[in-house]
Amino acid sequence: MQRDPRTTHRRAGTALALALAAALTACAGTDPHAGLLRSEADHVPVTVEDAPASAGAVAATENLGLLTLRSAPEPDENALVSPASLSFALALLAEGARGTTADELDAALGASGAERTAAYNALTAALRTYEGDPAVVQEDELPDRPLLHLANQAVLDDELAVEQDYLDALATSFDAGVQRTDLGGTDGKDVLDAWVTEHTGGLVEESAVEPDPSLRLVLQNAVLLAARWETPFEESATRDVDFTGPGGTAPTAMVHGTQHQAYAEQDGWAAVRLPYSEAFHADVLLPPAGTDPADVDPATLAVLTGALDDAAPRSVELTMPTLEIEPPALDLSPALEQAGLGGLFESPDLSGITTAEALRVSQAVQQAYLRLDEEGTVAAAVTELAAEASGVMPVESVRMVVDRPYLLRVAHTETGLPLFLAAVRAPQH
Repeated sequence: MQRDPRTTHRRAGTALALALAAALTACAGTDPHAGLLRSEADHVPVTVEDAPASAGAVAATENLGLLTLRSAPEPDENALVSPASLSFALALLAEGARGTTADELDAALGASGAERTAAYNALTAALRTYEGDPAVVQEDELPDRPLLHLANQAVLDDELAVEQDYLDALATSFDAGVQRTDLGGTDGKDVLDAWVTEHTGGLVEESAVEPDPSLRLVLQNAVLLAARWETPFEESATRDVDFTGPGGTAPTAMVHGTQHQAYAEQDGWAAVRLPYSEAFHADVLLPPAGTDPADVDPATLAVLTGALDDAAPRSVELTMPTLEIEPPALDLSPALEQAGLGGLFESPDLSGITTAEALRVSQAVQQAYLRLDEEGTVAAAVTELAAEASGVMPVESVRMVVDRPYLLRVAHTETGLPLFLAAVRAPQH
């Protein structure tokens, strides 16, 4: 089958990126897996049936995705995010959160404590039914069976005294790899870059985390999909059709075909569901004219997707653009603040990760890539949360109301010599 020249160029670039990454690693004498650590705890997958909070986790992930989509800095340009990648990265962080920070993460992730852990464990296990080699995205043809590659990693700085319970939780519930390196220099950057390249099949070529001597931890999540349409579009039917966007109207290559698919309408929106060969689908949601698609009301989105779940297939003549989207790395901090997680950047309680020093999130970035054509879809995303030493260990607040007689002691700090003592019984004056 004749390929789009852009796709051929992209795949050539992907292969070159992988080759260059390997060559640079070899030349530098750096083994990106040299610091690999192994927890003695085994991965224990949970089924969705045994994790009742999974539905809440899915709904929360949808909400995080909409917040992230709307936070893209260029509202007139394409925006692409992976809600799942962000949720999984936050779930890794939540395993080490305590106190108010844990409560805030639980709220954003749609489940609390052990139920949250089980929910994201179960979602991971469900996706890994379709696990495979991420390098498949370099092939000229998409696989007959969808590939969904999911990977998690925690990269620890040499100076971080990490809690073993945290490493065990990552291994048990998320099957996360753990590496130790110097996150302040090129060795750490090599480790981060190599993992990103490997687990996205080269579609994302390097980590977006900036090395810094204060960095102590980087959590990485990668999601990669390669899936063929259940009913592919005929390449011969692809033609240019005018597409009107914020910049005006321009001819755009679009696939075209009539298929029997689920279709729904709600509040001026039209939606069609395109199934892949197995287990996954794409919903194409067309808003009323003049409406920005990122402004979809969550309730409207829920009604549309629910209607598609229930709809019987009907004949749909569909014309839609082919796509290749690769926006710049997205700063996640605005979306996290809107999700009630702004405290992660201030003085969070991450004492479940380490009690030796205080940590705060200093970098939160997502990179994504998507290609859609007559054959199917390839998409990849990497979410990275970097935590640095913040200098002061968080202290859980307590409430003290001095509403009865009390003792006041004024002393010399160095010697402890008491200078004044007062029994305050009636402070009114």
